[in-house]
Amino acid sequence: MTRMASAGGMMPEQVWDTAPIPGRGLAPGRPTGAAMPLVWAHAEYLKLVASRRLGRPFDRPDSVWQRYAGRRPPLTRVFWTEQAPASTLPETSALTLALRAPATVRWGVDGWQDVREQSTSENPIGLHVLNIDSQRLRAGRYIDLTWRTASGWVGQDFRVQVVPRTAPSD
Repeated sequence: MTRMASAGGMMPEQVWDTAPIPGRGLAPGRPTGAAMPLVWAHAEYLKLVASRRLGRPFDRPDSVWQRYAGRRPPLTRVFWTEQAPASTLPETSALTLALRAPATVRWGVDGWQDVREQSTSENPIGLHVLNIDSQRLRAGRYIDLTWRTASGWVGQDFRVQVVPRTAPSD
C-alpha cells in the first residue's frame, strides 16, 4: 500500500489496475488521479497495521467476539425485497417480504399449490411487510409469489427455493 502512495506520502483512494496510458499519467499500481487524499485509505492502512500487531481485527468489538467467538449464528429469517429478491431459503427459516407499497401478496408452494392471499402491513420505517409461514417447509420445496398494489399486479412471478440448512461456518 505504501508503494502506491504519491511523492508526498498520500495514499490514493483508487489505483490504476489495467494497461498503462502514459499520455494520461496512468500506470498499474499508481493513483488514478481521483481525489487524494480522502483519508479513508489512510484510516484503513492504520487499521491494517494495528490489526497485524494485535493478531486480530483492530475494530472487532470485544462484546461481539465474546458472544460469537468468530462463528456465524444460524440464519433464522430471510428478507425478500424488490431490490434484492432472495432465491433461496434455508429450511426452518422464516421468510419476510418487504415491499415499497401496500400490497396483497398471492403465494403458494410447489407450483402454486395451497394458494393464499395476504395483505402486507406497514412497519415503522415505511416498508410494507408480510411474514410467510415457511418454517415447516423442507429442502426441495419452493414458494411461488407475486403481488398486487392499488395500481395492479406486479406482472411477474417469483420463486424461492427451500434449501438444506448448513452448519454455521467457523
